[in-house]
Amino acid sequence: MELKVGVVGVGVMGTYHAQIYAGLPGVKLVGVVDPDPMRRRVIEQDLEVPAYADPEALLGRVQAVSIASPTSHHYQQARLFLEAGVHVLVEKPMTPSLEQARELVRLAERRDLVLQVGHIMRFYQAVADLPNLVGNPWVIEARRVSNNRRIRDIGVILDLMIHDLDLILLLLREKPLRYTVVGQALDGRDEYAHAVLEFPSGIQAVLTASRVSPQPERSLTITQPGEVVRMDFTNDPYTELSIHRAMSNGELGSPTHVHVERTSIHNENPLRRQLKHFVDRIQRDDPPLVTLEDDLLALEMALELSKMLNSLPQDRRVLPYPR
Repeated sequence: MELKVGVVGVGVMGTYHAQIYAGLPGVKLVGVVDPDPMRRRVIEQDLEVPAYADPEALLGRVQAVSIASPTSHHYQQARLFLEAGVHVLVEKPMTPSLEQARELVRLAERRDLVLQVGHIMRFYQAVADLPNLVGNPWVIEARRVSNNRRIRDIGVILDLMIHDLDLILLLLREKPLRYTVVGQALDGRDEYAHAVLEFPSGIQAVLTASRVSPQPERSLTITQPGEVVRMDFTNDPYTELSIHRAMSNGELGSPTHVHVERTSIHNENPLRRQLKHFVDRIQRDDPPLVTLEDDLLALEMALELSKMLNSLPQDRRVLPYPR
């Protein structure tokens, strides 16, 4: 039996959701929601499905939804569908507050419904291979920068840095002991942020996120004994993996050479893999690739860093934790 799905919010990301659902086997896209009449007309013409102005119009028509609306609407819309017995995939960040996110998690668990957050990086093939490459890291550096201020209701930490927070927490499986953050805001939102996290194991993570950088970059660099592993995600759908290993002939004082291995990893449509995983969790009871505990921890960290940064005066945007 086909799973009846809908999409709430058909901007750039929501349109991708709708297009993928329309082509997934075992799935029937039955409608979309968007307040913009022009967006509704475009989807109706392109995908030949009804488009509505209000989320309530999908109630009774769908068994599952993707919510790709602005973050400020996530809590209200996700709660609406969960209370109606509908499975929900909500784009990151789950909600603007940790209290709202925890309430949605409790509601989904009470109703025995799938609640999944759109941490798309988990569905890159390169990221799936990453745990096999990480041994005993000293420093993990993540850079996610661009010149795109399309998202206006949240700052750069909740918009971009949260991806790398999720990856680092996945790799280390521990919470940081302390962290610092510096950055800059424009028009009331943080647009540049640089954070340093120190973990109980001694590992440091250095994260940079920007929506005002001239050249796009998405990279993850792991420095560990004898080697540096770097993943460059900039050129989708390929991730460029390079492993730099120190080579020495063993003589004291002899020069050390660096041997570099390079590999190109094809990430076969991570969004399609994410939506297929959501559907399989509903139809086949597959276990989650990302747990709700992971989602809450990444959101908690992003909110704390954002709060720290935005609590500082413009001329001194740095604050240690704990205070």
